[in-house]
Amino acid sequence: MHTTASTAPEVTVGIDVSKARLDAHVEPTGAARSFDNDKCGRRALRNWARREGARRAALEPTGRFHRPLHQCLADAGIEVVVVNPRRTRNFARSIGKEAKNDLTDAEVLAVFARLQLGEASEPKAETLQQLADLVGARRNLLESLDALRKASREYFEDAANSMRRSIETIREDIAGLDTRIAARMRSEEGLKRRSEIIRSVPGCGVVTAAVLCAEMPELGAVGHPQAAALAGVAPFDRDSGQTRGTRRIRGGRQPVRNVLYMAALSAVRCNPDLREFYERLCAAGKQFKVAIVAVMRKLVTLLNALLHQNREWQLEAPASAAGA
Repeated sequence: MHTTASTAPEVTVGIDVSKARLDAHVEPTGAARSFDNDKCGRRALRNWARREGARRAALEPTGRFHRPLHQCLADAGIEVVVVNPRRTRNFARSIGKEAKNDLTDAEVLAVFARLQLGEASEPKAETLQQLADLVGARRNLLESLDALRKASREYFEDAANSMRRSIETIREDIAGLDTRIAARMRSEEGLKRRSEIIRSVPGCGVVTAAVLCAEMPELGAVGHPQAAALAGVAPFDRDSGQTRGTRRIRGGRQPVRNVLYMAALSAVRCNPDLREFYERLCAAGKQFKVAIVAVMRKLVTLLNALLHQNREWQLEAPASAAGA
């Protein structure tokens, strides 16, 4: 539950991050400055924000360009809220900020932080960030592989053969990334243990474990409803007055939701508990999409319980997950 504006920090800073520049705006003073997005510029921004009295900052994720700034501010004791860009844009419209430019975006982020509309987060550990980058590279290669496969079926043989050579190269690159991901998962004892617990559940493999470890480090340390919401498998009401709409999932972390979908497809074949749960839903007339999302939610709840208890999967689910 969010606090009210009356208890918000007195001074906050919003920062629009790009490859070369950092545009910052302070609320409520309205002070604004731009800095280079390099080591000296980040330090200068940090020192300026502290002189302005800022205790909380908000910025949007921009690949690797926001990570050093997040670390720099956190090291200085400034809370950092990393805001989904879509949420920022919706918030800007809600407060009448239709114009979009770097300084306006920074102002919107500063107001967002001052109203405490998001939770602060710690910078991701370097090992987890490297793992996330490896997983992201693998995901991009898979997308390219899928596109080439589809295109190769539409061309004559000569053109298709050239594309098949590219397909084989990408497959080799993916195999290499799989090896590096597995090695990274073994590089730290804590990460290795989390991977072992996740992979003990039938339907969850190395890639599932890598994505969950890298993109959802909170798993095992939050409640089941929050875990489902972070994974993007929590259903939300669509009601108005006496109208009762169909509940739908939305939001969450897309890489996590995607890998849970593939794990759920595998689990309904090889995990006896989840297969029985899925078949029961289908027998009750639930559509495939509804049933498989329910399995995804059940799966993330199970993993959350196992990681919290630091134990591997057994045929009988842990008590805290059995009634989820």
